[in-house]
Amino acid sequence: MLLMLILLSLFLGSCGFHPRGQYGPGASSAGPVYIAGLPPGNLFVRELRHQLQLAAVPITDDPGEAATVLRLGGVDSKRSVFSVNANNKVVEYEIRLRLPFRIEHPPGHKAEQQYLERRYLAYDPGGQLLGRTREARLRQDDAYREMARQLIDRLGKAGGG
Repeated sequence: MLLMLILLSLFLGSCGFHPRGQYGPGASSAGPVYIAGLPPGNLFVRELRHQLQLAAVPITDDPGEAATVLRLGGVDSKRSVFSVNANNKVVEYEIRLRLPFRIEHPPGHKAEQQYLERRYLAYDPGGQLLGRTREARLRQDDAYREMARQLIDRLGKAGGG
């Protein structure tokens, strides 16, 4: 049994698996990070700043102090019909989020444009409008949280981690 647990942990580690909320040792080496391109009040930027704080990555509001500049484009959201019921009424939408970004490490370094993409389903079964709106907001928040985590992982790799 012990041998099986050891082998399982080795296989999980080799495929890149890591528990949620755990960042590699390189994530904090990318800081201090300056976020450019989107306003501080943007929902994604607020989530990204929160996740950076949880990962112990320093954030700066002065581009001159930054070790890494993160240039974000706008989050592009596309919605398409995912499924319909027997009456041909839409019951699920697929929502795709796409975020263009550049990581300049060191600042001023010409970096190529990269993208993060996230997909989630939004249900529209009828019923209470307030409940559907709240569920849609929670799903969007989860998607933003996951995109922020992926971005922090990429920051860690760019920062030498």
